[in-house]
Amino acid sequence: MALAACAAPAAVACVVVACSSSSTSAGASGPDAAADATGAGDDAAADGGATGDAADELVVSSSCGSPPYVTLGIVAVGLTVDNPDGAPLPGAKFTSPLCPSVVHYADDAGVIEGLVSANTPFYGRLASQGYISELVPEELVDADSTGHRIPMIPSFIEGVMFPGFDAGGSAAILVSMTTTTGDGGACSAVDGVTITVPGHPEATVTYFSTDTIPAPVPDGGATTTRGLAAVEGLAPGQLVTLAATKAGCQVLFQYDTQTGRTPLETGYVSLMPAYLTP
Repeated sequence: MALAACAAPAAVACVVVACSSSSTSAGASGPDAAADATGAGDDAAADGGATGDAADELVVSSSCGSPPYVTLGIVAVGLTVDNPDGAPLPGAKFTSPLCPSVVHYADDAGVIEGLVSANTPFYGRLASQGYISELVPEELVDADSTGHRIPMIPSFIEGVMFPGFDAGGSAAILVSMTTTTGDGGACSAVDGVTITVPGHPEATVTYFSTDTIPAPVPDGGATTTRGLAAVEGLAPGQLVTLAATKAGCQVLFQYDTQTGRTPLETGYVSLMPAYLTP
């Protein structure tokens, strides 16, 4: 499963999602801790609702979509400068357009686990007070998979990494490079990757430094060894397909369970891993 991991021990924005192996570790909160893998509607979005403030409209459920189901589970993790590895985020809210009326909240260990329709495209939303609201990539899953860490970015970094982002009216994408080979060659390094959005000349791409809190690289044309890039300027309410190139390598957005499409919603930063392979 492609849902989430944080690689680099050094920085708050080592953020993102890219666990190419499907961990089937435990970490659930019981059958009705479920709806996660696909939670709720747009009203559960940028409110950062970790306290059940949408309870009048949303219900906690143990399943989402129609059977047959698979079990999916994540661990919501809040990153800080002092603790770049992150700590569990109890109460983090998970919703999905696959289940417009369903919500689930992380338990004390940050765990959210539930049932979702097998082989059905879905993506999820994750929100917690003090953190940027996030979307995970669109996926198609056909087997149980749990224990995936979703790192959440603290709100204070929003203006640094996403200067054009407006939680009330725009969307952004954070791309994180992930290597799939350990041969020590070019495709084992996350720098030198150039990202585009085919069919969207309005999109702007920013690459980031290796500072503890990543800073935009002026006139940067490719990723640094931090392997991060932000995409802004795209209208919310659509799914887009990114493209990326690096000499001598393939850079894949469609990989494992990921469909390759990135959802965009108002007030959310979409986490999107890219996979480097020879």
